[in-house]
Amino acid sequence: MTAIPDKEARCQAILALIAQGKGVVESCREIGGISEKTFQRWRKSRAETAAANQP
Repeated sequence: MTAIPDKEARCQAILALIAQGKGVVESCREIGGISEKTFQRWRKSRAETAAANQP
């Protein structure tokens, strides 16, 4: 599998668009054309990483 550059930045940009009221699918497509499933996988991975880093 090919690594995606600036995955964290893209994830944050998508979350910002969602916060502005855009849909998940629309936001994903606007930021680099990733699928909703990929975004959900990234989001889950970020949450697991954040939980693991908390004391």
